Order: sequence, then structure tokens, then C-alpha cells
Amino acid sequence: MTLVTRLLLTCCLLLTTSAAASADENSGQSPVSATTDARNAAIQRMGRIGELPGQWRGVLQLRRGSNDGATAETIDVSWNFTRTTPALQLRFKPGSRLQQLHLIAPAAESEVLQLRLQDADTERLLTLQPNPVAAEVSEQGNQWTFATPADATTHRRLTLRRLSEIRWTVLLEEQPQTGAGWRRMFEIGMTRAGERLATTGAGQRLCVVTGGKGTIAVQHDGQTWYVCCEGCRQAFNDDPTGILKSYHEQQRKQSDSQSEAGQKSAGQ
Repeated sequence: MTLVTRLLLTCCLLLTTSAAASADENSGQSPVSATTDARNAAIQRMGRIGELPGQWRGVLQLRRGSNDGATAETIDVSWNFTRTTPALQLRFKPGSRLQQLHLIAPAAESEVLQLRLQDADTERLLTLQPNPVAAEVSEQGNQWTFATPADATTHRRLTLRRLSEIRWTVLLEEQPQTGAGWRRMFEIGMTRAGERLATTGAGQRLCVVTGGKGTIAVQHDGQTWYVCCEGCRQAFNDDPTGILKSYHEQQRKQSDSQSEAGQKSAGQ
């Protein structure tokens, strides 16, 4: 290799390195902050479903209002931020008719929420459907219906309903054949563990990762904070400084918004 060729290669390498460094500077985000932004966007797209992390107890009923064949259930709900797209995992007790539900956050605003259903037989992917309930309920975001594709071999439909902060239901239905009516398989009524039905959310600790109910204590720089699930504990331990910075920013924005709303109300 000639001296001129070596000089040209060295110049090209320096230019490439400089361009990459400039691109990183212009992006304005470190890898950590970019991950934090992606996580916050996924949490926001989940909406009220993001309230679910924590421990739940429930009863599975084959027929509504009947205890025949009913079973007690325990459900653990946690975030999984290790996936390319964050997801909520609902794990049911061993031997349950349902084993796991994975609620996969939309990767973009134009995409829809998906649900991966795992039972004793197989795993199925369901997609969020247009809300069929009354407009006033739909606007409150209290019901989500997922269904298998039209060309699926077996058809399933799962409906999540939020009755209150501490009460949810999971209804699973099947369609024996295309065009036939939906038939109830079972329904699970869920109550957050350790809560009474009359309990309100006033004064509760908040998860510093998602803003949900904080039930697990974590430590950083001698201070105690709270998270809602094991997935959030892992996210906090991986980047406590970034998590707390984002949390304080969200709290400040919420405080500013409330203050602005109060000033507008006072001026009317």
C-alpha cells in the first residue's frame, strides 16, 4: 500500500468518526434518555391498563352467578421492559385455565394494542377491536376487547373491563365457527390484593417508573422510593438517576398543569 493510499484511508476514517460524533451530539439524547422516552411513551399508550401492575386475587366462574366449577385465582401483573416493545405480563397461578396474558404496547401511535394469550393448549395473538360498548363508557376507557384474526383456526375473544381502581374482570369467549355467536368460556373477577372494595386511592404511594400504585420499596442515595412490580424494580435498578429525573419532571408538569387550571378557574 502506497503512502498516498494510507493517507487517504486515514482521512476517510477521521471524517467518518467525526460525522458519527456530530450525529450523536445533534440527536440531543443519550442511549439512557432515549430508552426512558420510549418507556414513557409505551406507558402512556397503555392508558388505564397501565394501572394493573401488582398482586390480585380473584374467582374464575364458568357461568355468571354460579359457583359450580368456580376456582380461586391469584394473578401477578408486572411490566416487562426488556422486550423491544414494552409489555404487561399477567401471570396466573399454576394449573389455571389461563397461564399468561401479555399486553404488548403499540410501538407507534398508528398501531394498536395486542394481546398474547397463553392457555393450557396453545398461544394465540389477539388484536384490540373497536369498542362495541356505549359511547360514554368507551370515552372513559374502561373496556378493551381483543380478538383473534378472521382467518384463525379457532376463534377467541377476550374482554378486559375496569370497574374501579381495585376491581377488574377478564372475560374469555369462543366462536365455534365463523359467523356463529360468541360463547362464554369463563370470567375472572379480580380484586387488588390487600384492598377492600370501599378503599379509595387517596394518599397512596406512586410508582416512580409508571405512576401506578407503588407497593415495592427501592433505595437510592439513602432515600426510599416505590415501584409497582418486579419489572419496574429492574428498570429502576438499571438507571435510578434517569428514572427519578423523569419522575420529577412528570410531577413538575402535573403540578404546573393543576396550577394553571386553578388560575383559569379562579379567573372565571
